[in-house]
This record gives sequence, C-alpha cells and structure tokens, in this order.
Amino acid sequence: MSFKEHLKRAVTETPGALMCTLMGKDGIAVDTFETDTSVERDVATSTIELTSLIAQVHASTAGLKSGALKELVVGGQEMMAIVRPLTDEYFLALLMDSDGNAGKGRYLLRVIAPRLVEELA
Repeated sequence: MSFKEHLKRAVTETPGALMCTLMGKDGIAVDTFETDTSVERDVATSTIELTSLIAQVHASTAGLKSGALKELVVGGQEMMAIVRPLTDEYFLALLMDSDGNAGKGRYLLRVIAPRLVEELA
C-alpha cells in the first residue's frame, strides 16, 4: 500500500478531516492527501508551521523527562491538528475542522502509523 493510500484513509474515514500529510521534521512533505475544501483554507501552510511546534514540544518533553512524544493535538476555533511522530525524522499530521471527530482521527493515525514506519524503512 502506498503512502497516499494510508493518508487518504485517514482523511476519508475521519468526519471533518481536511488533510493528512507524511512530513519530515525539516518541513518537507513526503506525501499528502487533501480534500477539495482544504484548498480554501491553505492548510498546507499550517503543516509547515507544525514542524517548529513539534521541535519545541520535543525539547520540552525531554526537559520534563516524560519520555518520547507520542501525540500532539492542537485545537483552535476553526481547525485542529493531530500530530503523531513516526520516527526521529518523520511525523504524520491530520488537519481537520475543529468540530470534526478527533477521536476517530487519533485512532486512525495510531492504526496507520506502524504501516507507514514499515514503508519508510
């Protein structure tokens, strides 16, 4: 199964999802699947902003000695982002409407993450 097929599953099976991307911590997307409505919001730019946030959170978790970051959820009035680190270099991000089904999104990212890790190896 290709990266795009996994990303598409996360978007199509999560109510309110706009885009799912597999991204390097350098801010470069490996692959992305987005809905037509995501173009209106320019959610692609939002994922680039997540890379710096992830770096800051990673540093904070190291300082707190809480272990490796497993998941990050950032919610705003309009949109929400669910981020799941895959390896030291890559993460998965699902962007969705703020009233979307975050529980379903979190579940699907948790399910597809190991498959993407296998394909990255």
